[in-house]
Amino acid sequence: MKRSEFLQMLREKVLFLDGAYGTEFFKRGYKGLIELLNISKPEIVERLQSDYIQAGANILLTNTFSANRMKLRAHGFESEIEKINFNAVEIARSVCKNQLVFGDMSSTGSFVQPFGEISFDEVYEIFKEQASILIKAGVDGIIIETMSDLKELKAAILAVRDLSNDIPLIAHMTFEEDGKSVTGTSVEIFATLMNDLDVDVVGVNCSLEPKQMLSIFARLAKYSKKPLSVEPNAGKPFLENGKLSYRTTPEEFAVYMADFVELGANIIGGCCGTGPEHIKVMTKYIGTQKPRKREIIDIQYLSSRTNLKPIDTFLIIGERINASGKKKLQAQIQQRDFSGVLTLAQEQEQEGCTAIDINFGIEKLLRKEHFQQAIIQLDKHSCLPVSFDIQNLDFLEIAMKEYVGRGLINSAFAREDHLVERINLLKRYGGLLIVLAMEKDIPKTAEERFQLVLKAAEILKGNGVELDRVYFDPLVLPIGAKNDYHVTLKVIDLINKAGLRSSIGLSNLSFGMPNREHINAAFLALCVENGLNAAILNSKEALTMGALQGALSLQGKEIVKVENVLHDPLVDIIIKGQKEQLMNVVQELLKQHDPLYISQQVLAEAMKKIGTLYANGSIYLPHLILAAETVQPAFDYLNNLLGESRIKLGKILLATVQGDIHDIGKKIVATVLRSGGFEVYDIGKDVPAEKILQKCKEYNPDIVGLSAMMTTTVGQVKEVADLLRSEKINVFLLAGGASMNQQLADQFGVMYAKDAVQALEFCKKFVQGGAK
Repeated sequence: MKRSEFLQMLREKVLFLDGAYGTEFFKRGYKGLIELLNISKPEIVERLQSDYIQAGANILLTNTFSANRMKLRAHGFESEIEKINFNAVEIARSVCKNQLVFGDMSSTGSFVQPFGEISFDEVYEIFKEQASILIKAGVDGIIIETMSDLKELKAAILAVRDLSNDIPLIAHMTFEEDGKSVTGTSVEIFATLMNDLDVDVVGVNCSLEPKQMLSIFARLAKYSKKPLSVEPNAGKPFLENGKLSYRTTPEEFAVYMADFVELGANIIGGCCGTGPEHIKVMTKYIGTQKPRKREIIDIQYLSSRTNLKPIDTFLIIGERINASGKKKLQAQIQQRDFSGVLTLAQEQEQEGCTAIDINFGIEKLLRKEHFQQAIIQLDKHSCLPVSFDIQNLDFLEIAMKEYVGRGLINSAFAREDHLVERINLLKRYGGLLIVLAMEKDIPKTAEERFQLVLKAAEILKGNGVELDRVYFDPLVLPIGAKNDYHVTLKVIDLINKAGLRSSIGLSNLSFGMPNREHINAAFLALCVENGLNAAILNSKEALTMGALQGALSLQGKEIVKVENVLHDPLVDIIIKGQKEQLMNVVQELLKQHDPLYISQQVLAEAMKKIGTLYANGSIYLPHLILAAETVQPAFDYLNNLLGESRIKLGKILLATVQGDIHDIGKKIVATVLRSGGFEVYDIGKDVPAEKILQKCKEYNPDIVGLSAMMTTTVGQVKEVADLLRSEKINVFLLAGGASMNQQLADQFGVMYAKDAVQALEFCKKFVQGGAK
């Protein structure tokens, strides 16, 4: 099917997707890797898909959710990848009449760098391989669903699009109840990046039941310019007569799905816990309906993984990460020491910047790995959105590929060949662009520069780029070289009157002059009066920032002030990942206190505050992971000083249960527990109950923590708990993961921890005698 045909269908009526596969096979008595059914018992898959067709589904998904090479390898079926995927398409095709078949793809189960070990290129190849098989087998489209990492989703989208420009593509993420993914990406950041990327439909699925997902979907509907799809769960699972059941009845589900249609959904279906009965009631209740028109917020944003910054008031771009003329910073970057870059990034955020410009100086001294690693480090430290001041096109593409969010290309000439190369990157990776009012040489007059702006605008429009994603730079030249600053002011005025946006590189004006800050401040105020929308500037100049604030105030505008939620210098150091500064603090404290006091009364208390910040949504998972990694060496150092009397809060054994190969959450819990003073034995994923028992006898832990991500494997938690009790293993049992909930934990006789911070809290209470 062609994309144009699919999009026309979406304009005509709301389409119905099918329901769950894993939980439905589980309900029908089949366990293990359900994708194996495609080759071992295809009639079972055929029967379920026939049920979904009879229930009224317009789109069937292939039974290939976990059929990428990485997941199949973890289960020992890597060699069957082609057969499993190919057969899945054949089975779905065999039951379809006029329904569509979409190839189903999902996460590899591992974090992409910087939070995991797998690289962007590796995960891209994994998705490309699976998509290639599905497309060759004849799917009508591809759906990528249940993704919690925006970077991994981006890799999957690019992989599919590099195989086919004409196959319909649906991209989903899964969010927590607060509208953020576990990696800290908000639904708004997801929506605004997807507006740029080459996908046909965006949506949300899994993790939440319909009533929890409604508000998140409403936010998506406001920010997304693409058609929308949604697949909620049928509630949280609970144990009934030894089997997992779900609370949301087909009738309740149908009523909620009608609400999604009212909010603007184009495709509706079900995720975990839904079955043919839910789809049947839903299709009858909703019937044939035209999609609703939506009111979409028409504002442009820049974003990183966790920061979304509107640009409508004024875009302040920090200029201080510029290695040109800074020998120390240039040397650090060459040696792949990005500590200076990170410090400058964090300082500029506190100074009030909206984005940070990165210019690594002499690029011929660098390789692509320098740009790749710099972007990964900035991502890990949750920096502001990035402006890519990178001249080499290959280096620029490496940085944009690795970047998570919506960045800014700085910059392109108005010359067609140069501009089109950057437009192509903009269309592939998303973001905004600055275009200089020059081709090879800088025109002397304002009118000549403005004509180049208009020429560039036509090229941009001809290539499908909306002009509200573009800033035009009128060019600021040094007044010390007898350049007339009035030319720049006049071009800004012309750009403004043409309804376009302008941006300048401010500091160039005062190059070689005394009192640069005074000159910069005065000129910036004049530029704002003429309609300037953005500036790359030195945010450390208080006079310049004050003049900007004052000039905007005269226009009735106000810059959003930076709010420091930390209010604690030590917490600030830890969250920013400043290991060296933290060790300096520890050394100073050791002059007055013993190691035990510093460990338990200073560092542990700081981590407790960080846990609270995470729990109340003031910081995100990347901050939490970075904080745990930062504080760990300080704890290790203090423990070495303590020697035999070192602090051992307790021993914890962690495992992901059998049949489940997801260990992202478990690794995060391990990191946080170690930083909290526990001795952690992580025995891996897909671990049978018998092996957990064996390791308990070997390590003699105080606590056993179990992770279950999939609803088809959550019952393993009970099996492990029952086995350990039957063997008289006296441990505190803790369980978590996407499929666990309080009710299941009560039924299994274990303690439920919703996240890593709560797990640490429960473990500490237990060793102190407060939890049972």
